[in-house]
Amino acid sequence: MFFTKPRLRRIIGHNLHHFLSPHLLLSEISGSLGDLGTLLPLLLALSLQGSIDLPSTLIFSGLFNILTGLVFGVPLPVQPMKAIAAASLQGNADLETTVAAGAWVGLAVLLLGGTGGLKRVMRWVPGAVVRGVQVGAGMSLVVAAGGGMIRPLGWLWTPEENGHGGLGEWLDSRALAVVAFGGLVVTLGQQQQQQQQSGEKERRRRRRRKRSRIPVQVPYALVLFLLGIVFAVVRVSLSKDSPQSPPPPPYDQPTNSAPWTWIWNPLNHIHPEVFRSLLNPQALSMAIAQLPLTTLNSIIAASALASDLFPPDSYPQLYDDESSDPPLSPSPSASSSLSSVPPQTPSENPKPLSSPTSEEGPVPLTPLSLSISAMNLLSAPFGCMPLCHGSGGLAAQHRFGARSGTSIILLGLTKFLLGLFFPGPGLLGLLGKFPKAFLGVMVLGAGVELARVGVRNVEGEEQDRMVMLMTAGTILAFKNDGVGFLAGMGCYGGFRGRGGEQGLLGEEEEEEQGRVDEESPLLR
Repeated sequence: MFFTKPRLRRIIGHNLHHFLSPHLLLSEISGSLGDLGTLLPLLLALSLQGSIDLPSTLIFSGLFNILTGLVFGVPLPVQPMKAIAAASLQGNADLETTVAAGAWVGLAVLLLGGTGGLKRVMRWVPGAVVRGVQVGAGMSLVVAAGGGMIRPLGWLWTPEENGHGGLGEWLDSRALAVVAFGGLVVTLGQQQQQQQQSGEKERRRRRRRKRSRIPVQVPYALVLFLLGIVFAVVRVSLSKDSPQSPPPPPYDQPTNSAPWTWIWNPLNHIHPEVFRSLLNPQALSMAIAQLPLTTLNSIIAASALASDLFPPDSYPQLYDDESSDPPLSPSPSASSSLSSVPPQTPSENPKPLSSPTSEEGPVPLTPLSLSISAMNLLSAPFGCMPLCHGSGGLAAQHRFGARSGTSIILLGLTKFLLGLFFPGPGLLGLLGKFPKAFLGVMVLGAGVELARVGVRNVEGEEQDRMVMLMTAGTILAFKNDGVGFLAGMGCYGGFRGRGGEQGLLGEEEEEEQGRVDEESPLLR
């Protein structure tokens, strides 16, 4: 059982340990900002279009951040539903339609997770397909960073939308993105070097103490965020029409209140039209497009990634007392190699298999699905943006230093206070001036980290890597996780239909390949 008092006490202790240590706290703060590259662009675009209620989104997403950190104890993000956000922006959907689509997804996930149908359905999904979804999602973030954020910028300056020149045009450019990318590479190299210098003796000491320690590194996401806020303030102050730049918010704000001092009033943010929009065909189509992405990336891939990033030997406090063993693969037919692999002794396979469908990991499937459904069903009447968890955000926050729920708890408190005390258009105008060069670099780092973890955990037979590449490549080509999932399953089924012994290789090539890889486990 997941929600037990001993487990919650261990998670609270884990979070407090990272909060009370100054060194770990600094890394947690940096890690909490690692997912802003995917959150801010969608949040700003949907808010400026009037498709969500910005103050309600900050309030509820902040509360769910806090609860997620307290319950799971890992930096599991609360982020937008990307397929719904993309469809809403492309089709200029109103607030009621956008939020109703999220409510439909929440209801579907509730039925799948609450009845155990999700576990039964995913027993036949190969691990290579799940890793392909991870790689495809990561590479999609890289493409979005380069094509959607950095490429539209000028090399040295970017003209302001209002047509006014000045210093503000020089505070967002490709040159600035190159400098930020150089800093990302330096900090990444620093982390890799320090990880290599940690010896076996230190690792054994960490296991005995049951602590999670991370190498000393520059909190790069924090540096980029603070510098971006400074640039945004300068750009807003230099903009001659900045008070009129944000459009009116999609709710009735009292005219006698200042936008920076008016406190959020829930009675002014109830949107009963959301319930009538549940039968809107546009909302249903948006929900259908989002459901495969939520199931694969936000639940299955996120659960698998959490087990990979937080193994039981380094983070025993995140696992149940009854199960000291790490999670195993869901079923022989789904996660075993397509070619037969000889059994291995414990000494030959010191690092056990991890599975996206285990109920013993730090983020089990059923609690994760219930969390997503609760977020969307409870916040829908207030016009909140459709929310989910995701493997990309988890990889990003882990990449920038987060190792506990402290990071997202701090982020949730910040979002909650901003939504409570600054619900006017002034906050939207400030965030709209945040340099896209910095956002693009943060998105790029998150995408590379997510793809790296997916590739690293597929080291089995040649056919498994082919299935992963087919899944990831189709996701990139069609920009749809559902299409990529079907392509990966079709590729896997083709190999299984041919017996799995030959696959794409001939018998002689397969024999030669087997001499090299037969001692390698499928998933590490």
